[in-house]
Amino acid sequence: MQNPVYLAITGIVGAVLLFFLVLYLAVPSYRFDESEPFHGEFVFNPYQEVDSNQFTNPIYIDFRSNSIENHGVNACEYGFAMTGTRFLCLGYKDVRKMDYPFLQSIHYKQYNLDKLNKTARLVAPAHPSKGFKKGEFANLDHYRVIEALSENDNSLYYWDIALSNGHRANIIASCEKAGFTTACLSDDEPESIYKSLETGNSYGVRFKNNPNEVPVLEYVTFRNDTISVYVSDKAKEIRFIGQNAVTKETEKNSNQAFYVFKNDDSYIRTEIEFEDGNTLYLNPIVRHQYQYFFDPDHAFVMKGRTYLMWAVYIIVVVAYFYRVVKNRKKSSL
Repeated sequence: MQNPVYLAITGIVGAVLLFFLVLYLAVPSYRFDESEPFHGEFVFNPYQEVDSNQFTNPIYIDFRSNSIENHGVNACEYGFAMTGTRFLCLGYKDVRKMDYPFLQSIHYKQYNLDKLNKTARLVAPAHPSKGFKKGEFANLDHYRVIEALSENDNSLYYWDIALSNGHRANIIASCEKAGFTTACLSDDEPESIYKSLETGNSYGVRFKNNPNEVPVLEYVTFRNDTISVYVSDKAKEIRFIGQNAVTKETEKNSNQAFYVFKNDDSYIRTEIEFEDGNTLYLNPIVRHQYQYFFDPDHAFVMKGRTYLMWAVYIIVVVAYFYRVVKNRKKSSL
């Protein structure tokens, strides 16, 4: 007769393993379109509809601070996987309680993004260099913002990977204790703030002492293939950065800079660094194919492959447990 303690332990272990097996197998399989740079004859400037008052009076928000409640905005970090994969959820209505604690492929990360998007206004990959592979940002989709700057994490290169592969993402910089915040060029009310992040009417700020002491962006225009950037004080460097994070042009010791958007430029984002180290990180100006700008979908659930995969796993699991039960019956005879 089998030892009852042994049976209890094996039963518990089996139940736990079955739980994680079902948890992991419930995630669908995705198809990711082959990535390609932004292209087309039209150009989208996220700052084109911002008025002068919003430029000169930005709203500084740290989305990792309790002070966001002063703006009616809420945020939380989702994820407890050992891989370190996390997402910053803004304007969330409910907190997702399920995650995949062990290894996560891009399919699990994309599925989490899709589930979180159903309960949050915006979802951002959080401190990407700590929980994502660089190559994943060539395909990962369905997010509009990315936490490219945060405490102990500089993920600007991850941002450029996404942009270089045709995924339009706007920057979030967070953690004022570490000297990062986000400037929103909007009215001080929740929907307007979320909209500014979504459309790109915002920029990241690295500051030394107080964000209110940092020079502000005065305007960004795009006319006759020329990007014009103005700030309220002389900058040490104004850098125009494009495809594959290459610095295309630099203007030194000036409060204004111009860049001719070339035919082979897919996007251009601007970094404005001041003598004291304060820096502004602007959202990208990007090419697109159609007169009315929209973001194409690059990730799709493969229903046929998913159902086939589930069927195969179910057959394997049933066969396994059938064999276990059969062997137990033989051993008890």
